[in-house]
Amino acid sequence: MAIFGRKTQSIQVGDRFMKANDQTRKVWEISRLWTTVDGVPHARLVHQHETLMVSIRTLADQEFFTAIPMIRSEP
Repeated sequence: MAIFGRKTQSIQVGDRFMKANDQTRKVWEISRLWTTVDGVPHARLVHQHETLMVSIRTLADQEFFTAIPMIRSEP
């Protein structure tokens, strides 16, 4: 997805992130993606019983969040 002419990583439901500089090291998982009425794409992130809603642009910005690589097991 390109936002304002900048390429961002592909973000999908199930992807996991940590807030940058968060000492608690909570892992947030995307549970929903949608585009608001003004056309800005957003993600709902969950951690246990907590919920965050952030724009995809903020989520892709390493100043705010860090993606956690998925560990894939091979059959």
